[in-house]
Amino acid sequence: MNFELFNPQDCAPDTEKAFTLFPQLKKFYAGLGNTPLTPVPSPEGKATILAKFEFKNPFGSVKDRTAFGLFCDAINQHDFSRGELKLLDSSGGNMAKALAKLGDMCGITVQVVIPDSSPQALIETLEGDNAIVTLVDRNQFLLGVIARSQQIAHDDSSWTLLSQHLNLVNTAMHQYQTGAEIRRQLNGTHADGWVSAVGTGGTLSGVAAALRQDNPQLVVWGSTPQELPYGTLSAPNGEAKFAGAGGLGFGFRQPFISKLMPQEPPFNQVSYREALCAMHEFFQLTGVKIGASSAANWKTAWKLAMTLERGQQVVTLFADAGSDVEREKGREWFKQSEALTA
Repeated sequence: MNFELFNPQDCAPDTEKAFTLFPQLKKFYAGLGNTPLTPVPSPEGKATILAKFEFKNPFGSVKDRTAFGLFCDAINQHDFSRGELKLLDSSGGNMAKALAKLGDMCGITVQVVIPDSSPQALIETLEGDNAIVTLVDRNQFLLGVIARSQQIAHDDSSWTLLSQHLNLVNTAMHQYQTGAEIRRQLNGTHADGWVSAVGTGGTLSGVAAALRQDNPQLVVWGSTPQELPYGTLSAPNGEAKFAGAGGLGFGFRQPFISKLMPQEPPFNQVSYREALCAMHEFFQLTGVKIGASSAANWKTAWKLAMTLERGQQVVTLFADAGSDVEREKGREWFKQSEALTA
């Protein structure tokens, strides 16, 4: 399995060719990004937590940004006179959905490699958007889907492997778009802390690079599942964990973090139960629906805010709105916890 970074960028990919060939992308792009940066419940007397509401993107998640960037970059590099463009990538869920919808919008064939633990509703959505779905044993987790996608591309060169875990378009989208937006929205102030879950590590490292331009002393923390934490020496596993994040297993580290960040940030471990309880708790406090990784980010941001002072700011990101099924499970677990402490 190849774990080398590639395709360095000094800006987000140019959209001209994509818009010329596929003008339907213009409407999607008009709704992409510029998501709200909103104050959320924070510890009293300590730093304020601001969350970027990425579920406001057109397809409902932060992965809409990365998918669009990778999509445009692949279009820019492809010679359409020599044949059709066929796109392939591995995903834990949201990236697969965004790529499938973009492909269906443009009539471009998309194949997604996902764990076989993926919800049936996701698989049906992907197939409804005409994506080819390849399932990998959940116990192989991220390493398994990455390895399988690389094997498919190796065996059949007609596929363009986007490789969200290694393609530097990923970090560029978050440095030059997501991070740039946050800097504008801070309106002349700066972030003292930055918190993000680590899936590919592209959001964590890309936004950190942007925010450090205004504050070189920025404190960066990651959120990681307790069931398979970042950098773990344990084998990949199929245990339930908050989606879109996790260690790779066997001591592997996400290259965007290990190779691009000045130092490895601390990672706060959040269990699946804690994340789902926090989904319910946040909804009760605010009336806003957030996903499990978003809830894990909120809890991690809260811990970081507790170490800072009033007047300082911790920025985090809510990747998606999650599912009502998980939120209901979180409600049941939250009530059980309340009963135990009563």
